[in-house]
Amino acid sequence: MSTALRIEGVSKTFAGQRGLSDVTLDIPAGQITALLGMNGSGKSTLIKILAGVYEPDTGGRAWVGETELSLPLTPTESHDAGLRFLHQDLGLVDSLTIADNFALVDRFFARGIVGAINTKRQNEHAATTLALFGIDEHPATLVGELSPSTRTMVGIARAFQGGVDSLRRTILVLDEPTASLPAEEVDRVLGMLELLRENGGTAIYVSHRIEEVRRIADRVAVLRDGMLVADEPLGARDSHEIVSLIIGRPLEKRQLSRAEVREGDSVLEARGLRGNRLQGVDLSVRAGEIVGITGLIGCGRSELVRMLAGAQQPSAGSMRLSGKDYRPRTPADAIAEGVTCVPQNRRTEGVVLDMSVGENLTLGRLERHTRAGVVDRGGEAAASEALSEAFLVKTASLAAPVRSLSGGNQQKVVVARAASGDVSVVLLDEPSQGVDALAKQEIANILRALAERGVAVVVASTDYDDFVGLADRVLVLNRGRHVATLEGADITEDRIALTCTTSAQAG
Repeated sequence: MSTALRIEGVSKTFAGQRGLSDVTLDIPAGQITALLGMNGSGKSTLIKILAGVYEPDTGGRAWVGETELSLPLTPTESHDAGLRFLHQDLGLVDSLTIADNFALVDRFFARGIVGAINTKRQNEHAATTLALFGIDEHPATLVGELSPSTRTMVGIARAFQGGVDSLRRTILVLDEPTASLPAEEVDRVLGMLELLRENGGTAIYVSHRIEEVRRIADRVAVLRDGMLVADEPLGARDSHEIVSLIIGRPLEKRQLSRAEVREGDSVLEARGLRGNRLQGVDLSVRAGEIVGITGLIGCGRSELVRMLAGAQQPSAGSMRLSGKDYRPRTPADAIAEGVTCVPQNRRTEGVVLDMSVGENLTLGRLERHTRAGVVDRGGEAAASEALSEAFLVKTASLAAPVRSLSGGNQQKVVVARAASGDVSVVLLDEPSQGVDALAKQEIANILRALAERGVAVVVASTDYDDFVGLADRVLVLNRGRHVATLEGADITEDRIALTCTTSAQAG
């Protein structure tokens, strides 16, 4: 078996703290290697060194095939060596066509006689690659018009514009490519990667979704605290064995008791909510209850959360909170009434990346630490410290910018802020997106603790495992309508997936 990429003795130090420690790793050609680790383990650091974004400490070496690379790399040198990267945000420009997005990466703008761009030739060039991967889209289609999975597939195809030969010359690094995709869209992307491997392609696949890893990967390489702790064939390892490799010990199964059957009035109630997708949805959540909302793409689950949180106004319907009319015009109105939200996109809607961890923890709650218009910095710092400890936020300093935290710890900052203080309802949209197995369990524990305090919790998610052992009820939506409710022993991944699929086919 030949080696497509070898990394030897690569380390990286940030302000005296080791991000990577003497990592040596071989990536076999023609295989898919899963690069795994908890948030903050060093995966992104290693990827950024290969991409020419970070400069490693001295002493490390790297080869592509038999050719040694000169570290540190520049982005151009990385590209010329055949390394291609697809990140979670894909790096596509929605306002440009597929063909133009292809041209941006490989700098191939076909020119006519007078130097103008030859659109026909450019489209033909892109069409060849799209056909290679079975992507049935016209090259002149705007990327912003594509479905989420098709956008991801276009991002992958863009790395292989040299045809079949380029499959064997290119090493594709995918960093959480399916994190924001619903379950039914993931299969298309994984199928494309299987096609890539069948044609001799090599890939490094980073994901927190263990079932995807088990389906697609030939090998697993595991980083923990910046060190490579495992590099071996995947074999028949089950999910629990893989998670144990990642965290360094067996992950205890969730022992979360569901709430007892609640009697009495609902804390939060919605009747006949309508919007862009919702077609008259009813919802009722009691104190201490965790209700899940799920469904296939376009079902309206995120729109329902936005309406409950005051971020979107319903076109029809009504809401009540603790027996009174509830009509939030903004998220601030909802917060003032004790309804808080963990939004789907934490980086753009949940945190302010350049503000400190401590400031993000108290963001929107400064009135608690303000006297006569002056913020009590000591009180604010004490509150931040208490929240950081209570919600297990791992940070070198509360003064560090929140962008320096791993994705899982950023999410815990958002959850901590939403759950702090006198809240009666907490709403969460895709709470485990881009979060490792340990952080996912910690967030689940936080949600059950909130419910035990009497807080009503609503969780909208496309990851059906989010509900297992946690939710008291799961509402399934299809095309904006409530079509099924699962309870008790029916709340399993298989049962939820079957209900979502069959309801969509019936609709």
